[in-house]
Amino acid sequence: MSGINENAIDTEVMKALSDETRVDILYIIGNSEINVNEIAKNCKVSRPTISHHLQIMKRAGILTSRKSGKEIYYSINKYKLTSLAETILSFISW
Repeated sequence: MSGINENAIDTEVMKALSDETRVDILYIIGNSEINVNEIAKNCKVSRPTISHHLQIMKRAGILTSRKSGKEIYYSINKYKLTSLAETILSFISW
C-alpha cells in the first residue's frame, strides 16, 4: 500500500467493485447466502466466470463463504461495505 493511501480506502475493494458483473452478483446475493448455481440462474455469464468473480470479491473481503458438503455458499460481508461507505462519506463530511 502506498503512503498516500494509508488508513484510507481499501483500493482492492474499489477495484473489485469496479466491474459491472460483480455488482450484478452482489445484487443477486443481497441479504442471502447462496451458492454458484443459484447465482448462475439469475446471471447472464457462465458458471466458471461467476466463480472467477466470486473469488476476486472474496479476496477483497467483500464476500464471505461457508462450505457445506460439496457446495460453497457466499454472502456479503456487510462490515466491509459499510466501512467503505463510511470512509467515502468522510470525504464529503459537512
